[in-house]
Amino acid sequence: MLITRLYWNTYLAYQMIGQSRLPFKPLKTIKRLQAWRVRKMVAHAYRTVPYYRETMDRLGLKVKDFQNAEDLAKLPLIGPSQLQSDLDYFTSTAQPISRYLRLHTGGSTGDPRSVYHTPGAIFQNAAHGERERYIITSLIGKQFGYRETVIASPNCTAHKLQAFCQSQALFPDRLRINRQYISLMDPTEENIRLINHFQPDVIQSYGSYLGILFSYLADTGESFHRPKVITFSSDGLADSVRQLIQGQFGIPVFSTYQANEALKLGFECENHLGLHLNVDLYPVRIVDATGQDLPVGETGEVVVSNLVNPATVLLNYRLGDLAAFLPEKCLCGRSLPMLSFTPGRTDDLITLPSGRIIHPQAVRTIFTVEEQVWQYQIVQHANTRFGIKIVASKVADRQKLKERVAAKFAERFGSEVSTDISFVDSIDRTASGKSRPVISMTQKSFSGLAEKRES
Repeated sequence: MLITRLYWNTYLAYQMIGQSRLPFKPLKTIKRLQAWRVRKMVAHAYRTVPYYRETMDRLGLKVKDFQNAEDLAKLPLIGPSQLQSDLDYFTSTAQPISRYLRLHTGGSTGDPRSVYHTPGAIFQNAAHGERERYIITSLIGKQFGYRETVIASPNCTAHKLQAFCQSQALFPDRLRINRQYISLMDPTEENIRLINHFQPDVIQSYGSYLGILFSYLADTGESFHRPKVITFSSDGLADSVRQLIQGQFGIPVFSTYQANEALKLGFECENHLGLHLNVDLYPVRIVDATGQDLPVGETGEVVVSNLVNPATVLLNYRLGDLAAFLPEKCLCGRSLPMLSFTPGRTDDLITLPSGRIIHPQAVRTIFTVEEQVWQYQIVQHANTRFGIKIVASKVADRQKLKERVAAKFAERFGSEVSTDISFVDSIDRTASGKSRPVISMTQKSFSGLAEKRES
């Protein structure tokens, strides 16, 4: 057991070498590393993963046909429904499944999915975290020994990964991050009490939960220990809440981009322009409804290939997010390509009475100028009927706010649209603990169109 722990200590230390500075290397260097990983993963997939062996044989593709990330487009797109229906079909037979760690997620829409990860991939993920942690530790002033509060759903992925690493390797106290895990299902006032007692340097949570937490603090004026940094992931943070946290509370906020299928996709830097993509680990495509690549600047569906995890192999995988590549280069000095902040899920597209399908951001921007709206949820029950729930500041004029929102919906979507607006204390969350700001009961997703095209 001690030998195993020492092995993983050595493995982690080796994987961490140069990670914090890798984003600053020339893009050509990063692309060479990416291409090497592509060749290695495709060869592994063909040898050991049933789906890729059968698919490549059917299409007449050879391992040598994949020399770089662009060649991955030769493979069909795959989606969460395929993964969910037959996980073993996408999982490597190189090792017994009992040796893999299974990570389960309810997904932002509540659809259960599982992905197997090898121990090596999990330790690599810990090492890759140094890229974003470099920003955090620079603000904190120390690399180790700081306190971090994670507010998430019970048994969240972050907790599982941390527990796994600690069970397999040795971490001296001086090299540990002292983490506190608390549940977003618990009362807000209880979580504030726990945070005040722990006094973290960093708070990490879902974007939607930060809206709940800081709107409560703004409304009540309750005493609160202010961390040096806040990070969020999983779902979005309203512009009004980000401004509240950074302006009134004086705490810098950073987002990270991750999923169970691709653990360290990207991160936000000090310039807050978008997300730096770890493309040497997870090449990304942006595609339209037919699966064709879109030019820089145009919003489409995010398609990712995981070059890190050899257990459940996912190449050309529809992640379900909508985003666009950004044309400008960030002045922070990092060479990693940039992605817009992911504004929505493909499952939340809105269908207008005319039949036109529009991006959910068209709905969200109605609320971005409303400084006293802490959280909201829009449900499109029919093409002309929207139900709207709003969590607002206690000082908000609810009648005027209701009139403004109704008028904006009519202006944007037509006078035939009706809105049922109610004010609530909280928004219901999915089983995974996430909050969906836009839900369409009439949607036609990018994934559905593309899957129909490929069948």
